[in-house]
Amino acid sequence: MKRILLAGICAAMLCLTACGGTQHSSENSSGGGLTVHADEAVDSAYTDALKSYFLSIEQKDFETYQSLMYPPYLESFSAYLKKKDKTLAENFDTLCKRFDEDGYESWTLTDLHVSYYPEEKLDMDGFFDAFKDEGIIDEKLIEDCKKSSEEIRDVEFTLYALYAGDEDPVPVVNGNEVMMVKTKEGTYLFG
Repeated sequence: MKRILLAGICAAMLCLTACGGTQHSSENSSGGGLTVHADEAVDSAYTDALKSYFLSIEQKDFETYQSLMYPPYLESFSAYLKKKDKTLAENFDTLCKRFDEDGYESWTLTDLHVSYYPEEKLDMDGFFDAFKDEGIIDEKLIEDCKKSSEEIRDVEFTLYALYAGDEDPVPVVNGNEVMMVKTKEGTYLFG
């Protein structure tokens, strides 16, 4: 049975078109069953971070989730949530429940399709402005991020999950995007 989930995983992820292009796959070596199918051009640092991000949600691993967020963003987002009388842990718990639907709380992430967002559609300033307009980040964080990052990439993805009792996985996030940042310290998500 096909299931429809809540739109978007976080404010950074916008509904787009499905992934395409030449693919390569990698199996998860840490025990989870999430298989990555990525365009050959996609740097494995991005696919590894994105895979770990979704596995942290599946496994409800708050520490790993935090370690995958761009540190200045994590600090700023935590302060933003505090103003709304929420904590990062509560926000993460809500995120983990996003895949629960119709009383089905048993699911496994199966496939992650990853590509770079098409260059002709990129709007990095628009992405940052959306976070700034929401009061999540400020201009200084944006400038510092652009100066200190080795690379900032808009990554497009589709994620599949298998629900208990179903025979086939279904797309739970389809053609969404997330901004990712590569620094000397690591590769992180923005959102």
